[in-house]
Amino acid sequence: METEGYKRIKKVALNYVKANKIGKDVGAYSIMPRGGENFYGSYHALQVLDLFGELHNRPAEEIATWVDYIQSYQEEDGSLLVRQQPFGENPIVPGIDGKLHSTRGLFWSFRVLRSKPKYAPTFIEPLLDPKTLYDWVGAFDWSMSWRISNQILAVYTFMAGLRDWFGYDISEALEKGMYPALEEKLDPETGYFGTAQGAPLWNGLFGTIHIAPIYFAEGWELKHLERNVDSTIECQREDGSYWEGGSNCPDFDGAYMMANLHHLTDYRKEDLEATARKYLQHALMHEDPEGRGWRNRRRDWKRPEGAIEPEFMMLDSWFYPASIGLVAHMLQDTGYEGPYDFSPGSLHMQNAF
Repeated sequence: METEGYKRIKKVALNYVKANKIGKDVGAYSIMPRGGENFYGSYHALQVLDLFGELHNRPAEEIATWVDYIQSYQEEDGSLLVRQQPFGENPIVPGIDGKLHSTRGLFWSFRVLRSKPKYAPTFIEPLLDPKTLYDWVGAFDWSMSWRISNQILAVYTFMAGLRDWFGYDISEALEKGMYPALEEKLDPETGYFGTAQGAPLWNGLFGTIHIAPIYFAEGWELKHLERNVDSTIECQREDGSYWEGGSNCPDFDGAYMMANLHHLTDYRKEDLEATARKYLQHALMHEDPEGRGWRNRRRDWKRPEGAIEPEFMMLDSWFYPASIGLVAHMLQDTGYEGPYDFSPGSLHMQNAF
């Protein structure tokens, strides 16, 4: 059933996607108003359309053309042509750090399009050795849990791609390499990855939501759930956000963790639901009153003098509606219930439910 609230947040999100279409070529989008065509505009537009069931209702020819568009960004070693600053430096396998986070979006795009890339991600083949993978996970500075967990989720994405699309056997690497290395970083005092190694609690939350999808996808038990609940409730700010003024990634991370914890444990259920209702009211403050899209900061946030940052990004119109959808799924009485498609093609949408 589509509630009126669902219809409204869908319309606002799709308004932003439509406004950032570049020309007539399928797949060409900008990531922000008046921006140029780039890969991230296309990748994030795919996620918004998929969330609301507006991707695979398109003609097969259009989907195939979009696949070709995404494919044009891939190099022969499987990586994305566009490089980023590394989210975490790691000496165990030199030379791959700058490829990981950016290429993750490439592979999630193929997954959401229900297609496969032309080239396998062979640049991560050294990590298919269980000991190398174990050492690689452990060699990161885990006091930066948020940053390095992005790298680990990227590598898992590529390993799953090698298995699902190219016939590689990754079972031993996961079972003897990645899983035990991650378990060593899970703090029983907080339920978060990296806090025992010095990550602040909020940083541990943002790291944990990048590791949890691996556990859910592989059917591994996520332990210390009660402490995770305590920590997630504690991390919420007074205004319901998970970052000063609100911000797309941290806020989505909090909502994702709440919704999945609510499914996995009955511990402090009422407190968790109250936290989710508070978050919902905050998230709605990111809705543009003119319906142009979802905003990067709350409408009532006072930007610090001299601060320069975009008012809108395509990621806002993915993560805020998705986070509202997760809370609506969790509470079932918000007025924002609807047929959200939490497709695990993007591992940000890989849930325990």
